Amino acid sequence: MKVQNINNSSRKTKRLIKQVFAEMLSEKGEISKITIRELCERAEISRGAFYSHYDDIYGVAEDYENELIDIFFDNSRLLSPTNIEQFIDSVFEYVRENNENYKLLCKSNDFLFTAKKLTAIASNKFLELCYSSPLLKDKRYLELEINIFVEGLLCEYVRYCRGYSAVQLDALCDYTRTWVKQFSARRATPPADQTEKTECPSRL
Repeated sequence: MKVQNINNSSRKTKRLIKQVFAEMLSEKGEISKITIRELCERAEISRGAFYSHYDDIYGVAEDYENELIDIFFDNSRLLSPTNIEQFIDSVFEYVRENNENYKLLCKSNDFLFTAKKLTAIASNKFLELCYSSPLLKDKRYLELEINIFVEGLLCEYVRYCRGYSAVQLDALCDYTRTWVKQFSARRATPPADQTEKTECPSRL
């Protein structure tokens, strides 16, 4: 029982450290501006309690980042969709559930790489569904188009998170759904054979 209580206490302390770290990162914007002394004061824990879990503030940042990535990979809704529309709905549902965490990621330049890493994973899943879809006949420049769209969407989401854009998350979701419908309709038609010669009208 004593060991279990110690483990529970340890988990609570780690959770508290990450929670306070997230709050301070939201305020300060950069990891380098967060000190262990200030974090411990705000969390009301001793420095010894902090060092029993982490070597430095960057260890907390890494743990926080890994936790978000683990949540992404543990989400079966994101990895199991069988069509593009279902995947897009799952992505935005996931973003809504974790919006505060991702707002924090996008506000800090230290975590933009993580946001881009998760975006690349989503982009690859999108591409995989497109290539496997029997409904999409025109697959020319498919990867290029998807990458350009997803990168643009990420940029707009970062602007939203940082308060630089009046566009809200629901609007981004609606726009993406509309784009996907147009994208699917446009690519449902097989490309014309570029090597086929068209008949020239006969001259009188």
